Order: sequence, then C-alpha cells, then structure tokens
Amino acid sequence: MPVRFRKKKRISPIPLMAPSEAKRKLKNQLVIDVQNPKFASHMIPDAKRLNLDISIKDIPKDQPILITCLNGQRSSMAARQFMSRGYRNICVLKGGLAAWQSAGHTLWRTKSPT
Repeated sequence: MPVRFRKKKRISPIPLMAPSEAKRKLKNQLVIDVQNPKFASHMIPDAKRLNLDISIKDIPKDQPILITCLNGQRSSMAARQFMSRGYRNICVLKGGLAAWQSAGHTLWRTKSPT
C-alpha cells in the first residue's frame, strides 16, 4: 500500500518588530507580556499580562498587538496562538525585553517573583 502524505498547512511567518520601531508605535498598539509570572521581574510600561490582566477573548481581532517576553521564544508561541484564532495584526518584539533594555528603553519593575 502506498504511503500518502498530507499537504502541510502553510504557516505564516511571525512579524518581528525592532525595539526602536516598537518604542515609536507604543501608544498605537496593545503590548502583551507573556513571561511566566513566577519569574518575570520587568516589563514594558503599560504592558498587560495575558490571563492576569486580560484574556484573548477580550481583545478585538483588528487591534494592533505587540507580544513580549524575555527573549522572544514565548512571544513567538503566543503569536502563533493569536494567529490561529484569526488575529492578523500581531508582532513579536525582536530579541524580547533583553533587546528592549539593551536599546536603552524603560522597563517597569514588577512585583518580586514568588
């Protein structure tokens, strides 16, 4: 019996946004921090924590969204989840909060991890 292969579903690339561009667009997009709250010590000012401050269902699908984490790995996974739910105006902060801080941008200190 011949082996049949399913066509792979094409996955859209996740747009990355450099810290300098993200800083310029900060007031026009929702910033969502997806760091593990147990370990997060800093975040971009006015960022929201997914599932703590907001839930995906509360975000309009046309809302410009910047997703952040420490280095970009969790952000990419979260962006895929958003995209699979029909969100198209998604970007990931290139290099994460480490790159944001290296660029000299302000971070808020969060409550001490527990």
